[in-house]
Amino acid sequence: MTRELKKLATRYSDFKVDLEEHPASRDVALSTNALAVKRAVRNLLTTGTYERRFRPFIGSGLQKYLFENVSSVTAQLIRESIITTITNFEPRARLVSVRVQVEPDMNSYAATVKFGILNLPDVVEVSQIISRVR
Repeated sequence: MTRELKKLATRYSDFKVDLEEHPASRDVALSTNALAVKRAVRNLLTTGTYERRFRPFIGSGLQKYLFENVSSVTAQLIRESIITTITNFEPRARLVSVRVQVEPDMNSYAATVKFGILNLPDVVEVSQIISRVR
């Protein structure tokens, strides 16, 4: 098998978030390829720094921007934080674009991340509303 075919055969997999059981094997079900990387990116965006016990620097830390004034400057800081997080902590994702829109009436931001997956032809889009709870 040539090197190019081996790269194309690479399969990414992670446990499903709800740890559901696979019906045939009775083992934990897996999400594969695009879905696995998409969920990993979403987890990185929703994880704050110092939130993981043994790996405290993993995460985007977007929570620190939620109590700032809703403005285009804060949106740019959120965008840069997303780019840095995905570049540093998700080697399977190749960023295409990151767009953060200000939603002043809702006191939130709408983030859209488009990325390609290493060794796969897919381009995946993750959308996330970033807002404070109260």
